[in-house]
Amino acid sequence: MIDSDAWIGAFLAEFEEKQGVSRAGSESVGDSPAAESDPVTPFVVETPKGTAIPLIVCSPHSGRHYNAAFRKLSRLSLVQLRAGEDFYVDRLIASAPTHGATTLHATFPRVVCDVNRAPLDLDPAMISNGDKIGLRPSERALAGLGSVPRVASGGLPVYSGKLTFDQTAERLLTLWRPYHAALGELIAQARAAHGFCLVLDMHSMPSGLAGAAQFVIGDAFGAASEPIFVESAQRSLQAMQYRVARNRPFSGGFITRHYGRPDDGVSVIQIEISRALYMTRRVHGEWGVAEEFEGKIDALIADMAHSVKRRLSSYQRSAAE
Repeated sequence: MIDSDAWIGAFLAEFEEKQGVSRAGSESVGDSPAAESDPVTPFVVETPKGTAIPLIVCSPHSGRHYNAAFRKLSRLSLVQLRAGEDFYVDRLIASAPTHGATTLHATFPRVVCDVNRAPLDLDPAMISNGDKIGLRPSERALAGLGSVPRVASGGLPVYSGKLTFDQTAERLLTLWRPYHAALGELIAQARAAHGFCLVLDMHSMPSGLAGAAQFVIGDAFGAASEPIFVESAQRSLQAMQYRVARNRPFSGGFITRHYGRPDDGVSVIQIEISRALYMTRRVHGEWGVAEEFEGKIDALIADMAHSVKRRLSSYQRSAAE
């Protein structure tokens, strides 16, 4: 579905030809965010347990592998860097394959590379000679929140100086592009097998950022998903007595808006979860995940799987007529 090479174009082609950058890493990431010595794959895919359905559950912002090269470049502490993570959302969605879904999550932190932004959505001021590269910055990128962020949570500058063209391009090549190639392929496979698919793009948000809402469902104001899936998500969460908002203040980022094409059989919904619902302090002061809340997200995913199965039955009946 996505032709990343065409998108990134000459900007990355120049770097790739010059450096011969690999498009993938190796090994798998461990739990410790401080593990810095071993290379890791930029993403992890978990396939369905049993019969597959066209449901993909993603976590693009829960990566926590801060490698040594990045830590050396950054002026911030690990605690400051981690403040912007979608804390352990990959763990919250881990049960999805038991419902027939496929999961995809990034292993690298969003402060290193944000795959929920367009590839050239970068602040030219953060790159040496950035004004000569032909970037396409949005207002968010100019504020430091592009595909390679200039600031961390709270607006803290990540770097003491500018990044080079090579440093920026390498992250897009080795992190942004493999993640989107994987997501695009999963979507294409689901559509080929079933005629349609639903992507749940899962995120977390600081408490109070969405007012009283504990969950925010974003579908680009109706442009990114079939209404039946949005209504199913809202109904499921409200049945569990959660306060739910729609599209405000989060209507969906790049992933939702780029891939969400319901007329072409691809629905994408972004779901933001208040961290106050599941982040808990452990005995020694570190943060953990409330186990009972994992069951709530499992119930949401189960409900969405049922919705996909109902839609699949309807789609199959229509195709047979």
